[in-house]
Order: sequence, then structure tokens, then C-alpha cells
Amino acid sequence: MSNVVSKGRLLLLATAAACLPAAVQAQAPATGAAAQTEANAAASETALDVVVVTAQRRVQRGNDVGIAMNVVSGGELEAAGVRQVVDLATQTTNVQIKNTLGGSVPNVTIRGIGLNDYASNNNPAAGVYVDNVYLVSPAMLSFGLFDVDRVEVLKGPQGDLYGRNTTAGAINIISKRPTEAADAEFQVGYGTYDSWLLNGAVGGPLAPTLAGRFAFTTEQQASGWQRNYVTGERNGRIDRTAARLHLEWTPSEAVTALLSAHAGYDRSDQSLYKVDNVLTTDEDAFAGRPRIAGASNNPEVDLKSAGVSLTVDWALAEGLTLTSISAYERFTRVDVGDQDGTRLRQLDSTFRNRINQTSQELRLAYSREALTLIGGAYYSRDTVATQDSYDAPDLLPLLGLSGISTIGNRYHQRTKAYAVFLHGEWEIVPKLTLVSGIRYTKERKRLDDATTFLGPTGGGEVDVFAPVENFFRTSNVSGKLGVNYKLLDDTLLYASVSRGFKSGGFQGQLTFDPSALTPFDDEKLTAYEVGVKSRVLPNLQVNASAFNYDYEDSQFYGPLFDSPVGVLFGITNVGDARVRGVEGDVTWRPVAGLDLRVGAGYIDTEITRSIVPGVAKGSRLPNAPEFTLNGSVKYAWTVTDDAEADISLSAAYQSRVAFDIVRNPPEAREGGYTTVNGEAGLNLGENFRIAVWGKNLFNELHRTQALFTSAGWSEQYSAPRTFGVKLSWQN
Repeated sequence: MSNVVSKGRLLLLATAAACLPAAVQAQAPATGAAAQTEANAAASETALDVVVVTAQRRVQRGNDVGIAMNVVSGGELEAAGVRQVVDLATQTTNVQIKNTLGGSVPNVTIRGIGLNDYASNNNPAAGVYVDNVYLVSPAMLSFGLFDVDRVEVLKGPQGDLYGRNTTAGAINIISKRPTEAADAEFQVGYGTYDSWLLNGAVGGPLAPTLAGRFAFTTEQQASGWQRNYVTGERNGRIDRTAARLHLEWTPSEAVTALLSAHAGYDRSDQSLYKVDNVLTTDEDAFAGRPRIAGASNNPEVDLKSAGVSLTVDWALAEGLTLTSISAYERFTRVDVGDQDGTRLRQLDSTFRNRINQTSQELRLAYSREALTLIGGAYYSRDTVATQDSYDAPDLLPLLGLSGISTIGNRYHQRTKAYAVFLHGEWEIVPKLTLVSGIRYTKERKRLDDATTFLGPTGGGEVDVFAPVENFFRTSNVSGKLGVNYKLLDDTLLYASVSRGFKSGGFQGQLTFDPSALTPFDDEKLTAYEVGVKSRVLPNLQVNASAFNYDYEDSQFYGPLFDSPVGVLFGITNVGDARVRGVEGDVTWRPVAGLDLRVGAGYIDTEITRSIVPGVAKGSRLPNAPEFTLNGSVKYAWTVTDDAEADISLSAAYQSRVAFDIVRNPPEAREGGYTTVNGEAGLNLGENFRIAVWGKNLFNELHRTQALFTSAGWSEQYSAPRTFGVKLSWQN
């Protein structure tokens, strides 16, 4: 691993070193007025762009917002090869995103706070918003990123403007909106494993007061990097397509309405599980070959999503704006996998989910001189229907269940949430602003038709216990109190105390004990944070923060209890923890054409109180590496009057991490590793671009997940090095 880290750092440094002399030498010396003119021109060419965000539900400069965040533009995502939510972690510090099941159900962990649960009925600890619409289930996060304007990763509890289920933070994904002038862009790409990628977007005015934008993406791949030793075939086929339509209507200067509709599907192969199966020697011949695994079924997913939202902004008076966001989302999922990893039918899983959610938010914003107020109300309703099953005729008789071939569970969950909130910023004296926010949330959940069933060998289903109906109700007050001090126009010092909560609920996993379906409680997090954001020079931006978290009644998912049929999983409150850390990032453009960015994070996590056997006091939180580093370098230069070339490299490092801390198994620990991605392109005129790209350039092999099952340790591995080429056109 150390060799890979060294190679990644050396590659970034070597690229920067190679680029700097050429750029510096290209500047001829000058004197007098000419020298001053050239100096001003050079400063203009190296000045960094102003970062604009909507993290506080209004348009602001990033340096005016007292929240630790990472903002990644759509162009930066493209250059780094980020195509899905799970890839965002490589661009941010102290952030982990991984799939809990093969290639689906991403878990987002920010500064050690997350939920490692594969069930679809539990909300993530980091709220994910797409064009201001909150997605209620982690199962809904396996979507592709396309036609993205920017992504904002907000760190720490967002308890006033965002509300429930943001103890870790929030991720805002903002797509490109319609433009005043007609525009179009298309991209086609080809890569390793016979993969094809086609993206496109067209937009512009449709009528005097109406503009639109239609964007789409499709990715097709014929094979993959895994091999199924049972069938001898390659695994990794990709078949996913998505599209989005924006219609923006501006009937007057005071009113803007944005209608957004999207739909997509994913019918790709599910990743194979590499299992150290203790019940058979079937896999032993391939024990040292992590990219060869077994499956007796056809592992694949069938995901379908669709949604529509309407956002209306109405300027009622000078400085007073009313915003309404109405949204509906529908998601269905069928996930087929072989979790025993052999030719036997021991844990051949099928997960079926159907999720519907409706939400409505009303905000009234007032901003005049020294005072800004944003208040409003929020309502959401969602339903989750699930039936999970395991085809296990070769396992269940060994556990005393003769004549039984299938075991599974089903449930139906309804959730209603209500909230009112108020956020205020008051410039008490010049340069000093008081920031405060409060939110009251009330939530009700109903779990019904919840049971475990057995499938006899002859067919049919038999409930293990009578279907359970339970209720969960909670109300919570969250919020924030902070101060912002403008040391200089482009330098902000900030300090805050914020409170967030993640609502309780019900476990969605298999259980033989109906009492396990009683609700678990909310978790609460109080964060103390100080930070600085400074445009030190026109070409140099520095951000840094330090934080301390009190984490109460933390919710954990894992093998928290034993059962008559081997290892089962559950979710419950396990106690309290603390998190301390620092992080920072620097963006620098030393000369025209050269952009450098580096970020570093450190966190120290510890369980301070445990009420669950197996979770030891003093343990580190799962998915919380002590150190994370990421960086990128991009250099662009003129080749001819009509051609410009560029090269981009990005790298990310994380130190050792534990996937599960229950009983602190060594098998659940993964050592540190570095991944490096790159792209080199040639722009021909103003319209065409051809580029080659590579992901995981040093072919780093690491585990992305490890889970203990009734068949033994199940592991998932990273993809190997891949390459490709793409051709783009835009008007």
C-alpha cells in the first residue's frame, strides 16, 4: 500500500513540476507601464472563480457561508470520473460512501456519522437532496450523476433549514437549469469491458416566457471484471438509462416556476460476493483470487425511478420572496444476489422494495440590509413495502429447519413528518453577524404486516409469527447558534453550536423474535465547530475547520444478537460516542492554466458508552478512517490557435477503516489505500473535444465492504484499472 501512496503523490507532484516551468518561462520580463499592464493581465488570468452556493436556501458566495462544505463543479466531476453518488467520496475529506449490498444501497458517512444498513425503510444519517428534493431511502441513491451543475457536501448537523436525518450533514446535487440562449452538448465514450456511454442535453428558449432543458444518459457494458467460477462467465454487465426534463416559466419579473421531471432504470449485474464459506470447500480453490467468486443464480438488479417536482419563486415585495417546492418520487427495486458465494443454494437473496414519497415545502425569505430571515413549513409522506427472501435449501436443514427451502421477511411502513422552521442572520455590528435557527419536527411511523415467513420445499409460505403492527412517534427540536466575523471581504471566521437528530424507527431485517420489531429511538448529535474561509490571494483559497461532536443514542446496524438460524442482523441504539477532528482544503492557481487542489481530514472517534453486548467502550466508529487526503492537478496549454490541450489527475487516500465494530473482528478491518484517476484531452476549436481517461491508474486492490453472515465472511472488492476514450461536442 505504501508504494501505491508514494506513486500517487509522486505522479501529482511530477505533473505539477513539469507544468510549472513551462508556464513560468512563457512569461517574458517587462518593465514600467508595460510590466504593470502584464501583471494586471496575469492576475486576471490566475484569479479563481467565485464559488456560488445555495447551501442556506439562497444564492450566496461560498466564502459568506459559515458551514464547512466541499463544492464540486460538474466539470470537476467529469474530469475525476465521478458517475454515481458512491464516487463522490474521492472528492471530499472525511467522507465515506460505499455500497452496502453489491452495487446498490449506498451508505453515506460524514465525519464518522452514518448508518451501515441495507434495509430500505431506514433513513440515511446524511440527507441527500436532488434539486431540493429529499430522498427518504438509501436504496434510492444508486442513481447516475449527469448534467450536473455542482454538488455541495455540507458537513455537520443541518438541523434548521434541512431538518431530520441530517446528523451527519447533507449532500445537495444541483442539475443544470435552462439557459436564456439555445445550447446543446453531446458526448459518446468507449472503454474497458466493451462499455459505451452516451450523454446529451439540449436547451434554450421555447417561447417568450418559457425555457426548457432535456438531458439524458445511457451506459451499456457487455462484461465486467469479475468472473463467476460456477458458470465460467464474466460478471459486470451494465444497462442503465436516465433522463431529466426542466421547464422554466417566467410569466413576470416577480414569478419563476421550474417544473422538473425525471425517469430512469438500471438492469445491471449485481456484484458477486467473495465469501470465505465455512460450510463448504466449494470456493477454496479460488481463495487467493479476490476477483473470482461464485453464484448459483443470476445476480442482477432491476431499479426503476421516476419523479416530478414544481418549484415556484414569487417575489412578493422588495426583499420578500415566497418559495414553494412540491415533489413526488416513485422507486421500485428488485435485487438478486448470491450471498454465500458458491454453487450451492445457501443464501441466494432476492430483495423487493416499492417506495412512494410526497413532500411539500413552503418558505418565506426576507432580506433587507442587516437582517435575513427564512421561515417555513415542511410536510412529507412516504410508504415502503418490502419482501426479502433467501433461497437456502442447502443451508436451512443444517440449522434444524428440515423441509424448508426459503426464509424471508415482509413489512409495510408508512411515515408522516411535519416541521416548522426559522433561520435568521443579523449583522449586529459591521462585519459581525449572529446566525441562529430552530426547527420543530413531528414524525409518525406505522409498521404493519411485519413478519418472518418460511417456504416449505413443496411451495407456499408459512408465517413464523402473526403479522406485527407497531407505531413510532417522536417530536424533536433542532437548530443552530453561531457567529460569522468578516475579517476581510474575502475572509470569514465562524463558530457555531448546532443540534441535529436522526429519527428512530423499525428494523427491516429478518428476525424470529417479534419483540425485535419494536421501535428504536432517535439519535441526537450536538456539534461545536470553528472555521475559516479565506481568499488569501486572488488565486489562492484556503478553508479549514475544527469540530467536536457529542453523539447520543447512536443507531448501529450489525450482528447485535444471535439466533437459532445463524447470524441475523438488527438495528438499535447502542449508546453514546464522541467525534473530534480537523479538516481543510486549499485551491491554488499559481499560473494561468494550472489548477491545484488538496484537502486533508483527521477524525478521532470513540464509543464512550455502550449498552449493547459486543460493542466495546473505547471502540472507533465504523466507516471512520482516521486520515483522509484528496487532491487534483489540472494543466491546460495552447497547442495551436484552434487547439488547446489539458491533463487532469485526481487522487484520494484513506487510512485503515473498520466496516463493523461488533466484537471488533479483525476480518472487518481494511488497511489504507490510494486511488488515482486521470484524464487528458484536446479541445478543437470551440465545439469539439476528444479525451482519454483512466480510473484506478495504479490498479489498487482493496475491499469496499466486509460482512459476517451465516455462511462466513462476505467481502466486496474494488474494480481494477480501466481506460476509455470520449468525444464531446457543444455549441
